[in-house]
Amino acid sequence: MDELVRSALRQRLGMTEEQLDRIPPGIQKVLSPKLLSYKIVAEVTESVLCPGGFKVGDRLVVGPGTNVNVQETTCPLCIGVLGPMMERVHLLWDRIVEGVDPNEGWLRHLVCYDPGLEKGGLGSVTFKVYAEKAG
Repeated sequence: MDELVRSALRQRLGMTEEQLDRIPPGIQKVLSPKLLSYKIVAEVTESVLCPGGFKVGDRLVVGPGTNVNVQETTCPLCIGVLGPMMERVHLLWDRIVEGVDPNEGWLRHLVCYDPGLEKGGLGSVTFKVYAEKAG
């Protein structure tokens, strides 16, 4: 693991050297400094009867790093989108760490967990998900 990342984990989380040495390789990959140069955006492209208040153009932004960027997020946090969003975030992170264009060749949209009124739910929101250079 990169020494810069180890140092950040010691400072931010108070991890010991023993704990740092026990971090599994899969998690180490997600801690790549490459991820600090990107943020992941879920932008609302369609919203129908959304009880959470999502509107077309709203953005949910993750990162740089692993936290929701509350300064750039323009919509409420809703559990109906967080689950599907995290799956897509991990796919994009893997591509970034591998040095592949994260926005090329992947499914570009996701839908919140609420299937909408026509399918037994209430509202439904569709998001376009992509990686954006941070900074």
